[in-house]
Amino acid sequence: MKGIEEKIREWKAVHGEILKVQSEEELAFLKKPSVKEIEQYNQLKEEDTYQALEFLFYKCVLEENKSYEDEFVLSATKSLLEQLPNANDSVLSKESGVDGIKKSAALVRHFFHVDPYELSIDEFYKLVGEALWLQEHKNKQLEVALANVLVKTFANGTF
Repeated sequence: MKGIEEKIREWKAVHGEILKVQSEEELAFLKKPSVKEIEQYNQLKEEDTYQALEFLFYKCVLEENKSYEDEFVLSATKSLLEQLPNANDSVLSKESGVDGIKKSAALVRHFFHVDPYELSIDEFYKLVGEALWLQEHKNKQLEVALANVLVKTFANGTF
């Protein structure tokens, strides 16, 4: 049987950052969720918050076939959620509401030609930030081009 340090190294090689959550009686190692898992969590959360937290915990826990107390699951998942990037600045949240992840994913897919639902949540938010910057830059270029067209069209006084 592998030692815990070796398991952690293997998990880090596969999943990147690993979160260790511990109570007096229990210990769990969690990976950060994927974009797809966060989207599923958000959908479940609308109907049943407890079920959503439990779903996310078991999607992220790295030790399989282990049973955990309900209180530990809730606490561990809340700790995990606190470790996720703050999406307020990088996700289309102002006007998009619940569809924020879907709209952000569409931007990432458009600009970077990757499947956003296969990305880690950290990579997703990084690419969303870059996509939003690119979209803003593109909008400014379009604004300048449109202004030039209008000036050339109406500058000579003929309509």
